[in-house]
Amino acid sequence: MIRVIFIVISLLLILAGVVGGLYFWGIDPLAKLGIDNPLSHHDEAPPPPPPPTPPSYVDFGLLMVPVIQNHEVRKQAEMIVRLEVEARNKDIVARNLPRLQNAFLEDMINFLGTNVQPDQPLDTQAISRRLMIVADRTLGPGYLRRVVIENPSLK
Repeated sequence: MIRVIFIVISLLLILAGVVGGLYFWGIDPLAKLGIDNPLSHHDEAPPPPPPPTPPSYVDFGLLMVPVIQNHEVRKQAEMIVRLEVEARNKDIVARNLPRLQNAFLEDMINFLGTNVQPDQPLDTQAISRRLMIVADRTLGPGYLRRVVIENPSLK
């Protein structure tokens, strides 16, 4: 009886080795037997990815920020801000625009007061990154894709 068990086990091991070797060399032994293997369908092309959605914007409007240095208003920064959002988040961002305006103005007063240098233009990349952080803190992460700064001026 033990001999029969050893013979059956050794035949199963040999069969497993043959099937594994055929898979290693790229031959699908199950397909030749008519058994369908869903992992071996290489002929079908993957479905094309969906086209990217065009950007959707919420117009924030003109952001006018007084630049306060040494307890005095030294200059005034003006910039047009546009918020790039996904189409599904456009209504949520538009409804929360007053909260964003308050948060942006409060943060920009502190930020520009310490970072504006005389005879230097506004750093739009730093301002955009800063406003993105403020928006994520105000609305929650994932509502805005990016903040676009247009026509920055320092008067």
